[in-house]
Amino acid sequence: MNGIQALFVWLDLVATTILVGGFGYASFIDAPRARGRHAMQWACLLLGVALLLEISLNARRMQQISGITGLALVADVWEMRWSHWWALRVAALGAIAFGLCRAAPPWRILVAVGAVSLLARSLQGHAGAHGTIPALVDWIHLGAASVWVGGLVQLLVEPSRLAEAAGRAGRLFASALGPLVLAGIFAARLHVATAARLFGTPYGRVLVAKLAVFAIALAIGALNRGRIVPALGRGEPSADRRLVRSVRIEVLVLFIVLLITALLGVLPMPHAM
Repeated sequence: MNGIQALFVWLDLVATTILVGGFGYASFIDAPRARGRHAMQWACLLLGVALLLEISLNARRMQQISGITGLALVADVWEMRWSHWWALRVAALGAIAFGLCRAAPPWRILVAVGAVSLLARSLQGHAGAHGTIPALVDWIHLGAASVWVGGLVQLLVEPSRLAEAAGRAGRLFASALGPLVLAGIFAARLHVATAARLFGTPYGRVLVAKLAVFAIALAIGALNRGRIVPALGRGEPSADRRLVRSVRIEVLVLFIVLLITALLGVLPMPHAM
């Protein structure tokens, strides 16, 4: 059951980061063309499916534990704090879908709506169980990750825009790196405070795996920004093809990071050791 839940959470994370990061890209780098908007529309649909799957799985678990069904089960599911934040995310998704249907989407407003949805997501998870401050730090972490992932997806689906957008996008991604790393360190210290928890618990070992894959993503991003993007600016032959190939790999690696993050979200937090 944890594997299924992790899959649903991963779909949620992928769709959320594509949307929120796409809104940030549209607001600060370049308004998406048809393919970029289609990517966000598909992400919107995927997020709707993921949200339905997540609450259905929670209802199924509650039914297995309590044996209740029907309206009584619906009432019990709704009483959960998790479900209240879920409802806020559904409302935010409706506003996002409406905005994306407009001929000229209000990107700055969609950034704000996406930020609210991200905060609700942080309050749903492990960070929210620790209190408001950890939830806010997790929100910063998710927001920074979204800027990176969603922005890369926009670059990937609009390769003809690479030459003029890659430099500005790289600076945006770099600005998100500090908050991403600092918030990640805070979360790691919160959940895995000792070396015994880091290497002696399933949660800690999965966290180590996440850090290793994240380091690979950082290395690819550094290669792109330090070598391939400058080569593209100088007009070197094949630099555009090299950058497209490298961005594809970077997106794939980041999706793996999100998959491991989803697994962390369904694993029990380690107890004191």
